[in-house]
Amino acid sequence: MFRNLFLVLVPDTDPAARVVHADELSHTTIVPVSSVDEAVAVLSSIGPVDLVELYGGLGIDAAAALAKAGSGAAIGFAGDVRPEVASAVLFEDPNADPAVHRWTFGGTTVVAIPSTSDASAVAASLVEAGAKRIELCGGMGPVPAAAVRAAVDVPVTTVLFGFESIPAAAAYRAAFEQAVSVGE
Repeated sequence: MFRNLFLVLVPDTDPAARVVHADELSHTTIVPVSSVDEAVAVLSSIGPVDLVELYGGLGIDAAAALAKAGSGAAIGFAGDVRPEVASAVLFEDPNADPAVHRWTFGGTTVVAIPSTSDASAVAASLVEAGAKRIELCGGMGPVPAAAVRAAVDVPVTTVLFGFESIPAAAAYRAAFEQAVSVGE
């Protein structure tokens, strides 16, 4: 099972307000944090993870601090997404129902979608509800991001991985593809 950690910047929050979302292949813990230091503390305390993605305004400084913490996980972030605005994060789970699998942390709503083909419609509904930025999981890539950008009139970002994270991200992807092909 793949262990993912999604950290979401939320001012004045309690990291204990975390959510765990699990499917057949992965266990994703979504944790609101109010600072870079808190993000490092969560990573240090949560146990081994394979992948870390940063959202809601956690950018370059957070990625650098987490990389220095040395967990060995692939660390991805959606750029230096300032200013912090109401945002929506989309990630893929083939069994997800976007109406049910959604969580709000401060001004950020995190939504699991069943397929990247659903990303544009879900993103448009989130923008209609007030999202000022759409952030896409690193597993989605530029093709769905371009489709979402064409469907909404707010900035769209996608999580990318720095050079230091490429070996861990590549190993994660290879193991994930292997697990998916075995499960088919």
